[in-house]
Amino acid sequence: MQVQTPSQTPGLFSLSWPIFIDLAMHFLTMTINTMMVSMISLQAVAELNVGTQAFQLAFTLFNFVNVGVCVCCAQALGNGNKQMVRRIIHVGFGLNIIWGICITLTCFFGSSIICDLMNIPDDIYDVSKNYLMIIAIMFMAEALNLCASSILRAFGCTRDPMMINIAGNILVVILNYCFLFGHFGFPKLGIYGVAISVVISRYLAVGFLIYLLLKRTKCHLIPRFFFVVHKKILRQIFSIGLPGAGENLTWNLQFLFMTSVVGTFGSVALATQGIYFQMCGLIMLFSISVAMGTEIIVSHHVGSYKLGLANRQLLHSVKIGIVFTAILSVNIPLWLGYAVFSIFTDDPEVFAMARPIFYVSVIMEVGRILNIIIINSLRAVGDTKFPMMMAILSMWGVSVPVGCFLGIYCEMGLLGVWIGFCCDECTRGIIMLTRWCTKAWVPAAKRYYKLNYMKKHKYTKALSM
Repeated sequence: MQVQTPSQTPGLFSLSWPIFIDLAMHFLTMTINTMMVSMISLQAVAELNVGTQAFQLAFTLFNFVNVGVCVCCAQALGNGNKQMVRRIIHVGFGLNIIWGICITLTCFFGSSIICDLMNIPDDIYDVSKNYLMIIAIMFMAEALNLCASSILRAFGCTRDPMMINIAGNILVVILNYCFLFGHFGFPKLGIYGVAISVVISRYLAVGFLIYLLLKRTKCHLIPRFFFVVHKKILRQIFSIGLPGAGENLTWNLQFLFMTSVVGTFGSVALATQGIYFQMCGLIMLFSISVAMGTEIIVSHHVGSYKLGLANRQLLHSVKIGIVFTAILSVNIPLWLGYAVFSIFTDDPEVFAMARPIFYVSVIMEVGRILNIIIINSLRAVGDTKFPMMMAILSMWGVSVPVGCFLGIYCEMGLLGVWIGFCCDECTRGIIMLTRWCTKAWVPAAKRYYKLNYMKKHKYTKALSM
């Protein structure tokens, strides 16, 4: 069974721009739904909010496995260990099948509990719950899609997931037009039709991505090997994925908690929160795509034990990220924020509530870019526990207290909540940059390489230096 390995590590730009479009397609699935549902009413937009948040949370939960799969696969490719590559691919699919089933069942049968925790108003409760139940059916397919995409990215094949997701979103638009409004003889199902469209497109994408994975990697998938336990590979995937999941899960949980706080401010605040979150996601796409491209390159360097190259690549990526994010964030108060909001609504109350938050984003997004890029690279070099611990301390020790104090006690409402988010991002961004520049990650990188990839006698001298 042959595994095709890339002849050399692709450059940052060739990796990042397809990832950017690929992530944009994932993100735009829910944005398209929100935009098309906004043609019905602002209340319908609020009804989508719980499903959108659950989708984001499920995406994060699936990624804790797939980040580990992608990084470990890229490291093994950099090390030239084809046998480990094959095993990582099979273990990755097995983990995603189990995890996908668990998340699907939890969201489907626990939809009422989730809506209660998020303080969904009574007037939109039933529709929000039913929408979440339908969306939950899609999570199994999303887990497999993310796994296949992660493996393809590790091999440098970032354009294949991009093309599949572009086609998937085109299909979502067509099916939304049919099911949402009842055109071409289809039943008019409202927002339930939107959920059905996403489910259909995601399951179709599974087959195409697996076909491309087999074609590009030359690795045959043998289902009976999906659930064969390889303790070393599981430990390796989880040592990267679990701390990363802890950091991302902490972010999502504190965001869900603060969304429940926003729910007490009323439906208009909740709708504004949902739309503003869409805009922040658009800005984050660039940061995440650069971070993922950097992570793949750094992982290859770690696999071949070239820590100097890994250091230079990260610093180069941070400079690019800061420049472009600063340009984007400065334009938010000028035109970007209003342009995005006008797609979803023309309600003056929503614009008035969002306007001061635009200025907060100018500072928040620059802090966020440092977090996203550096944390991804810390995972790639094996320094995974520090970002998770800082996430827990900062989000629950800075973001939540500041947001609740300003939003509730000082009666600043939604603005106070987002100032809390800004304080968290900037605090962690400065800490992460300091950790990388002082090279506090190097001992962890050496231990990680020695444990997982060191070939006998070849790097003994290098590691002792």
